[in-house]
Amino acid sequence: MGILNRLVLLGMAVVLSGGVSAAREREGRGEEPLYDQLLRECKLTEAQQADVKEKIKALDEALAAWDKENAEKMEAAQAAAKEAKSKADDDAKKKAAADLKALAAAREEAGAGTLKAVMAILTDEQKAAWGVYELYQSTIPRYRKAALTEDQLAKIRAACAVARKELAEAGEDSKAGREILNRLRWGIDVFVLTPEQREGTRPVKAKAK
Repeated sequence: MGILNRLVLLGMAVVLSGGVSAAREREGRGEEPLYDQLLRECKLTEAQQADVKEKIKALDEALAAWDKENAEKMEAAQAAAKEAKSKADDDAKKKAAADLKALAAAREEAGAGTLKAVMAILTDEQKAAWGVYELYQSTIPRYRKAALTEDQLAKIRAACAVARKELAEAGEDSKAGREILNRLRWGIDVFVLTPEQREGTRPVKAKAK
């Protein structure tokens, strides 16, 4: 059953009942340490906990070293972006955005090896649970103005679980993967949000399959 069909069923149930990563970015904003997120979402065993802590420490050290080495580059790129924005210079804004994107990619690459080592500790079931969580965390910001209820958040998480499973089969960077993500957003807009909440969210079009 495709994700759209499952979301249709989810929508019907709603009517009848009434009822580097997103995680790393959350940590960067001071919301919750990566380790705490992994511990909760993946239900780490005692043996895994010590290994994960060690790998995250190595990850933090790698990123701190990159930050120190590239501090001047980051400051210059951020200053250029700010200046371009103030002057409404489209070409300069594009260049500044590209420079910042390149630096962000380089920083992510600096920690990729240790982050991969963290993931290697997890079982397949834990990796699947983490994948659902990351998709959920990357989806929720789109609805930050909607004042979602706990019930709505639970439904969005359930939809992300369906989407994550199909993404694993289709490939995240494939055309099919992009269509799955588009249908996920469309399904949330149609079956989870209220009409008032939809007004503040950019609409998504999706073709039924």
